[in-house]
Amino acid sequence: MAKTCELFAERWTPLIVRELCCGPAQFNDLRRRLPLMSKTLLAQRLRDLERHGVISITTKANGPGNVYALTSAGEDFRPIIEALSLWGQRHTQSILRPEDFDPHFLLMSMSGQIPRSAFPAGRFVIRFDFRNIPAARTAQRSWWFVFMHPHIDLCMKDPGHPVDAVIAADLETFTRVWMGYLGLTDETARHGIVFDGEPSATERAKALLGLFDRVRERRLVYGPPGMLDA
Repeated sequence: MAKTCELFAERWTPLIVRELCCGPAQFNDLRRRLPLMSKTLLAQRLRDLERHGVISITTKANGPGNVYALTSAGEDFRPIIEALSLWGQRHTQSILRPEDFDPHFLLMSMSGQIPRSAFPAGRFVIRFDFRNIPAARTAQRSWWFVFMHPHIDLCMKDPGHPVDAVIAADLETFTRVWMGYLGLTDETARHGIVFDGEPSATERAKALLGLFDRVRERRLVYGPPGMLDA
């Protein structure tokens, strides 16, 4: 255990492994998914993981850059990642601080937890208007999910498509609802989250995002998109 922790318990390392549990990725993919991690530290951690046989680094078949993927040793970390996630779901919500809430990280996480089989056949657009974002995070207030089966795009600028549903919400309240700590019918959620759009569209948005009226433990899946359909 002590030797494992020398590698795995380094700051940010479990989060890199978590991201690679979702499939091979390029360096810039990991940078987008771990926005608070410096480029230099990410490169160093990736080299360390390769040196210990946890990941492989291969040159892209086309164009510059590398592809990072878990080895069989890295895959053995998957149940550890899942166990850490579940433990955190159950036991850390009381120590979350306002500065812990990040809209970019939240939406990146959400996009990876939506089963592709649930995507609408045609384009479906959700706009998020967040408020009470920590000053150190971003000055941006609006974000867009564009569903176009079998893809989902997270847009930081208006993609120019008609919006089907708008979710205007206090960032912390919305995060706690998505995590399953609050239900939409809880008083805090009713005051902190407003849905706008045709009733059928707002109900579809809730279903896609996995937002429920009552508290429900969310078990996050760390794997390729196909695992979400299982």
